[in-house]
Amino acid sequence: MSLTDSKRLLSQAWQQLVTLLPEYLELSDVTDGQPGADVAVDRLWRVRTTDGSESLIFVVAKNSLEPRDAGRLHAQGTEPGRLTAQQPVTLLLVAPWLSARSRELLERQGCSYLDLTGNVNFRVERPAVYLRLQGADRNPDPRLRPPVRLSGAKARRLVRLLVDFAPPYRLTDLARAGDLNRGYVSSLLNTLDEQALLERDRRGVVEDVDWPALLVAAASPYDLLRNNPGELFISPVGAANLYHQLGDAAPRAVVTGSFAASAIAPVVAPTQLVLYVEDTSAVSRLGRLLPADRGADVVLLRPEDPMQVERTRPVTGRIHVGLSQLVLDCLGGNGRLPEEGRAVLEWMRTNESDWRRRDFPGFDD
Repeated sequence: MSLTDSKRLLSQAWQQLVTLLPEYLELSDVTDGQPGADVAVDRLWRVRTTDGSESLIFVVAKNSLEPRDAGRLHAQGTEPGRLTAQQPVTLLLVAPWLSARSRELLERQGCSYLDLTGNVNFRVERPAVYLRLQGADRNPDPRLRPPVRLSGAKARRLVRLLVDFAPPYRLTDLARAGDLNRGYVSSLLNTLDEQALLERDRRGVVEDVDWPALLVAAASPYDLLRNNPGELFISPVGAANLYHQLGDAAPRAVVTGSFAASAIAPVVAPTQLVLYVEDTSAVSRLGRLLPADRGADVVLLRPEDPMQVERTRPVTGRIHVGLSQLVLDCLGGNGRLPEEGRAVLEWMRTNESDWRRRDFPGFDD
């Protein structure tokens, strides 16, 4: 970033912060004469009250900030905790625009941020200040390429592998296990690396995956009912009775949605049964289902990708989708489904050792 661009960005960020702070707080630039000349910051600001309570703000200006760079800020000599012991310090990152992923990673590190579109998360310990505002979710600069979205069945197929199996694994193993082109896997892994959704060693072996964030990112462009062709029905005897009819003797059906989520992390009693089926007419006959345009309590879907119904889970004699697919389906659904998906995701965070497999096929270090 040129000196002129940096000055303009810092000036605009200053004006924005002054406008947001309450009148009893004074913001001043104290860059000259302050300790910390060896620190990689662009400005030193100070916020102070009339009674003398104050904190230093170490300001870092970036014309753009990729998630990978956001995750490395503290490693670049800008960690407030080691800068001074004389008074509280806040690290503030300012930029024209920050992606949701970059903001998430900055918050994890305890960094404040402010972008010129209005995304603000500013915390000061003393005097106590907390500002949080929502700005643009998309980069307003048309010259900059937006982050690659994890859209498409093949992308979600790879995501499920990264979630279902604990690392390590190589590109070639992922391509083979997912029946995917190596070039496609390489490109997608590079994107995920840039977004700080996974970590690789120098050989390119995936060593760690931020699987909760990865699932949320993959669910964003996914729509359960649009991506998977299906039909809506009403069950004369109720969705719960049809669920109990499913079993070894019934046509193959894989349960997803509310009935599957409630078996993991119940939020409310399920009322709509969503099934992946091979033969819609057979399941319809089993439940004597009536076609419906609205008010349906049974949804029969044909998966857009056959691997959506791989690595399923047996639950009391029925077949449920794998947990990673369940979260994708719920977050990509309507009504209560996103809330139920978040509950399942939280259960997965807490119980990772109970479901995440360590027998990835093909890896042999």
